[in-house]
Amino acid sequence: MNLKPQPFVNKRDNSIIAFLIFVGTLVVYWLTLARSLSFWDAGEYITCSSILGIPHPPGNPFYILLGRFSTILGLGVPHAQAVNFLSAVLASLAVMFTYLFTVKLISMWLQNPKQAYKAYLGGFLAAFYTAFSYTFWTNAIEAEVYSGLAFIINLIVWLTLVWVEKSRDFSHQNILLLIIYVFFLGFGIHQTSLQIAPAILFIVVYPLLRDNIGSKEFWSRLIIYLISLIGIYLIFNAVGKQLQIPALSKYMFALGSVALMYYHLKEKFQKKIWLLGILFILVGLSSHIYLLVRSELQPFINEGNPHNIPMFIEYVLRKQYGSTSMFVRRASFIYQLKDQFLKYFSWQFFNTEVIAYFLQIPQRFVQFLANLIVTLLGIGGAYYHYKKNKHSFAYMLALFLMASIAMVFVLNLSDAEVRERDYFFVTAYNFWAVWLAIGSLAIVNFFRKNKKIFGYLAIILVIMLPTINLFSQYKIHDRSEEYIALDYGQNILNSVEKNAIIFTNGDNDTFPAWYAQAVFDPKATEYIPETDNEYHPDKQAQEAISTAMAYKNEQCKGIRKDVTIANLSLLNTGWYIKQLRDLEGVMFVLRNRSGKPLPIEKQNEYIEGCETMRSSPLSPKIVPQDISLPVSTDFPDKSFVVNFPKDKILYTKDLAVLQIIKDNYGKRPIYFAVTVGDVVGFDKYLKNEGMVDRLVTEKAEYNYDIDRITTNIDSVYSYRGIFDETVYKDRNMSRLLNNYGASFMRASQYYHQHDDYENAIKYMRRGMDFIQQQQRFNSSLARLYLEYSYQLIEKDSTKAAFDKLETAVELDPSNQYLPGIISEYARITNDFERAKQILEKTNLDSSLKKNFFERLKP
Repeated sequence: MNLKPQPFVNKRDNSIIAFLIFVGTLVVYWLTLARSLSFWDAGEYITCSSILGIPHPPGNPFYILLGRFSTILGLGVPHAQAVNFLSAVLASLAVMFTYLFTVKLISMWLQNPKQAYKAYLGGFLAAFYTAFSYTFWTNAIEAEVYSGLAFIINLIVWLTLVWVEKSRDFSHQNILLLIIYVFFLGFGIHQTSLQIAPAILFIVVYPLLRDNIGSKEFWSRLIIYLISLIGIYLIFNAVGKQLQIPALSKYMFALGSVALMYYHLKEKFQKKIWLLGILFILVGLSSHIYLLVRSELQPFINEGNPHNIPMFIEYVLRKQYGSTSMFVRRASFIYQLKDQFLKYFSWQFFNTEVIAYFLQIPQRFVQFLANLIVTLLGIGGAYYHYKKNKHSFAYMLALFLMASIAMVFVLNLSDAEVRERDYFFVTAYNFWAVWLAIGSLAIVNFFRKNKKIFGYLAIILVIMLPTINLFSQYKIHDRSEEYIALDYGQNILNSVEKNAIIFTNGDNDTFPAWYAQAVFDPKATEYIPETDNEYHPDKQAQEAISTAMAYKNEQCKGIRKDVTIANLSLLNTGWYIKQLRDLEGVMFVLRNRSGKPLPIEKQNEYIEGCETMRSSPLSPKIVPQDISLPVSTDFPDKSFVVNFPKDKILYTKDLAVLQIIKDNYGKRPIYFAVTVGDVVGFDKYLKNEGMVDRLVTEKAEYNYDIDRITTNIDSVYSYRGIFDETVYKDRNMSRLLNNYGASFMRASQYYHQHDDYENAIKYMRRGMDFIQQQQRFNSSLARLYLEYSYQLIEKDSTKAAFDKLETAVELDPSNQYLPGIISEYARITNDFERAKQILEKTNLDSSLKKNFFERLKP
């Protein structure tokens, strides 16, 4: 049984097929490519690529540099399209290398060149399934690091099999050095590039150790080594906690692995190879120097501010997100496996919603059938793989286990993640596609044994399956006309007055707004509302605003650069508070008990120590009792009182919000985006203006600026793609669009309170267009029509009144009060025939209808 890929594949034919797969995949990706930003991290990555910014930890520096390179090569193409296209290119390369390494795996059981078609077919099917699987395709059409990650991993797998094929007693060590380099270059795209490192090591040493020490001894040692390494991890995890070095366990685990490698391979490699390996690791990691250098220059986005060695180390180790251990479960492993990994697995192949709609059959049945096909074909492929060549199977199994079970265990996701995390497991689904392909080969082989024509029919069948998958996934991945995220960001910005400060909640309201400010996008539009002149910045505030505008005009090329975005999640960090103060013109002054400003050095010490220094006024506090906290400003007539219950925790972000409002209210307009859930006790001081709530000193239960609301929702906001049925809206988009609907509902509520039923109905109807499950509002809309009909009856507009009444019945035909209302209208208008027609549309029991018909006789 062969331990190596066999040379039965024609190199020229193989290269041509690989190139055609790359081009074909890239064409489909281009057709469905997002032309602007998407929600979540895409806006941040595009912006950072455009301006050479520093994204959220750990920074993905090599991806940002590639993104910047793509914007330069774009030759005038909007930067969003250029960076999105980078993802498409990297994903297409990943698909091509899926084909190439699958061909090598299958070649290990071929007997002669005549069987090469099996490798070509299997590689093509693996690539086809991978390219148009749900998560892989999503990553390929927007600015995301996971397409680059897939390319790096698949390139490494292919290079490893090339080395296995060529190596004789560990020759061709240059390929191994290249693999090491690519691993750590990929680390600069995403740190999980190392997820398959143990599997690659297994593939490299498996032939050598198996031959030298025997099969049983090999597996015994492997188990002992794994147990030993886990023990090292656990011991140094405890030591690391004591020494406050959370990553110490990972370093010692890696060091132990290297020590074992050196022990077994020291005679196979000269010392210079080990030294070159270290050098290639350092060169691969060198893209991280970008973080240090660029952060020092203070770009517009500079998350974590890793401008010095201590902050750089914290940044790369992701200390901002806290430390976790895979041995302290954040959710049960069964939950993580079933409700995360396997749930996401069920999304990957065959979009059941589209197929069920097309075939007009229940979606549950289609989902069952799809899961059955993917499971049985994959397991069958794995079994067929095992039977044909146990060594090839062992290589693939090692890769799949590291990308699936091990990944679930190490990632240790919580059961309260803020978003779906399917992208973490895309490598596992990529590898499963290989077994889907090999399972398809098993089907072809089975039918071909009986009769050649059956074999050809089987080939058609196995190609049809990934083709169905492609067509079922196409619509939901077509982002070519989707500008919803861009509009979301610009609509928030265009809601606020000049020089405003706006508090945002998270990724989906912050990143689109950052993008709109920093990146020139020909599809973006700017609008600045007229100010009401109630803001009076003092000299210090004016200078701060002027300095901030000079900085942002230099850094940014987009719209509404005058607006300061204050992200509440980031306000838990000292570096971000300092950035708002020093670069965004936000007044932020810490004072002593007598009200005098502290020396700037002391202020900086407190701000930088907000997460660790208990004496800092910005460190989290527990409210000892129910309190009403006065929030004074620099204007005696402008103050607030906010209430906090006993035992409420005021986090750094809450204390920072209070300080910003104290120092800036009256000098600059202050807003909260409607996406913000916790407004730090200022609920009653917010006046809604559409997608934003303005902070005002007048307290009210329902406080609306109807003129601003209607101007924004009717004239200012852009809703491109929202009402276009060809533009797919995922669950996240649909949830965010509810905020538009809520703005229309507020306008409807206002007009309802002022008996303007025509406008109340108009805005409710328009609001319902943005909201999922519109039928929830049918009874409310019916009530508006009923009340409108009462108003029309009083004005003797009987026909119009009946029209509104009829609409109310159509919206809410089960309303138990309808018969009485219809009867009353019939008596008032003497139009008994119309009353009967309307009564017929209700959902009343037929006998009750007959009874009312009798009562409606004139």
